[in-house]
Amino acid sequence: MTKINTIITGHGNFASGIGSSLKLLSGEHDEITLVDFTESMSELDLGEKLADSLQQDIPTLYFTDLAGGTPFKEAIKISIDKPDVEVVSGCNLAALLETMFNDYDNVQAYAKDLVEITKKTADLADFSTNIEEENIEDGI
Repeated sequence: MTKINTIITGHGNFASGIGSSLKLLSGEHDEITLVDFTESMSELDLGEKLADSLQQDIPTLYFTDLAGGTPFKEAIKISIDKPDVEVVSGCNLAALLETMFNDYDNVQAYAKDLVEITKKTADLADFSTNIEEENIEDGI
């Protein structure tokens, strides 16, 4: 098993919001760093924070909110020429929760799994069929 760090970043309080949900659902995780891109920050400020969050010689995944957004672009700049750094965008909390407890040989497998699980967990609530009330009330 390879230790892989995850840096969550996005517009506004995206990162701290995801972090809050992760903590509520699965406790603290030392391998996760949260970097919000707030109104008071410039692109340069964000880039510096993201670069400072990168740990030498530890594979890292940047988990960003939007492809093409500033957090995504700043993470891409950092990842260039770094084979052990990957950037994903648009993935969801369900995918992050599921992958956190898996063991990966490399950061590329982790990134690919995040994207695939996101595709599987995104869903449309369909109330056109009868749904048993007890199934709705169970929750997580």
